Amino acid sequence: MTEKLQIWWTGLSLRERWLVGIAGALALGVLLWAGGRPAFAAFADLEVRHGAAIEREGRVAAKVGLLAQRPAKSVAAAVDAVAIDQYLAQSASEIGLTLDRNEARGQGQATIAIAKAKAPVLTDWLASLEGQGFVVDQLTITPAADGTVGMTAELRKGGQ
Repeated sequence: MTEKLQIWWTGLSLRERWLVGIAGALALGVLLWAGGRPAFAAFADLEVRHGAAIEREGRVAAKVGLLAQRPAKSVAAAVDAVAIDQYLAQSASEIGLTLDRNEARGQGQATIAIAKAKAPVLTDWLASLEGQGFVVDQLTITPAADGTVGMTAELRKGGQ
């Protein structure tokens, strides 16, 4: 095979050898570019995904740390002096949420509704309530066209 290629090469004129050599170099460059570009993109994507995973891991670790710091006596048990609907209204207003419906349902239970809220703020507030000893019995979150969400929930004090 190499002998046939050598015979073919010697049969070419000097000008043809230059043209075949340049075409070969260009073809090699195209092949290296076609193989190197996806590899470079894959490594860049890996770097971005790794950074996102590190960030997510940090957030999860911080939330686990917060969950591990449960108070000795839950806030829900201490709310006995204040009605649950009043406590929920105050807690929501402290972070800028407005309760559109807030009805006490018997001892230590309430049904609440929020028409518009940013999803992260709402979920963080519900998580903080759970961390304080409240139990979410029923939860419905519906997305709105403007990027906000609406929510209805039934809450009760823990241990009831």
